[in-house]
Amino acid sequence: MIRSLLAATLLLVPTAASAAIGIVTVLEGKATRTPEKGAAIALTVGSELELKDTLNVTKGNLRFDLNDGSQIALGEKSELLIDEATFEGQSCTGFLGTLKAGSLWTKVKKMLGAAKYEVRTGRAVAGVRGTIFRIDADTLVKAAKGRGQGRNASVIRVTEGVVRVTPGPDSSPLHRDQARAVQPRREIEAPKEVSVEEWEAKFVELAKGQNVAVGVDLFEAAELTKAQQNDNFQKWLDKQ
Repeated sequence: MIRSLLAATLLLVPTAASAAIGIVTVLEGKATRTPEKGAAIALTVGSELELKDTLNVTKGNLRFDLNDGSQIALGEKSELLIDEATFEGQSCTGFLGTLKAGSLWTKVKKMLGAAKYEVRTGRAVAGVRGTIFRIDADTLVKAAKGRGQGRNASVIRVTEGVVRVTPGPDSSPLHRDQARAVQPRREIEAPKEVSVEEWEAKFVELAKGQNVAVGVDLFEAAELTKAQQNDNFQKWLDKQ
């Protein structure tokens, strides 16, 4: 009898894997969410999102709010996998999303302690604690130093706060080697010396109004055309 009551009780308690981690707040177009082991489900305003969902925006734009109030928007033809999303009360203790295609904008609520909020593409990983930025998974840009005509890169643009950018798993091995080629200890401001990790962290921190292309030349400022700077997704964001 006790075992039966316990089993019935457990069925009524939602597991962490199925608990909602966010909700769709704006949808202008068509989008779906695909659970880790399931079929695609059409989204509407008010739809709940779960851990390990893959979101696909086939037309228009989508915005959803995480449980802590952080906002994420996806542009048309974007695909995002929600790898991690953990919360304690009204605070986010960890978020990781993989942008497989398209464009993502996010406004991150201030995070405390060891909490980590990251969005990654194949080429780059952008980590923040409380800021506003946009990341495009695959954009054709011209290297700011003029090397080459045009190459694909992940582009990060900072609107507010500070974003730390590191190479992703698909970034050029040459670029990663160049980053590691710095001497183990390098004097920046005498007599202070810093480690390779400290040097790299300082090198890739972006502040308000800055942008970077990862995959063209290592952490190089991106040359974006006017059309890229003010594309349909950006125009939609400006109206929100």
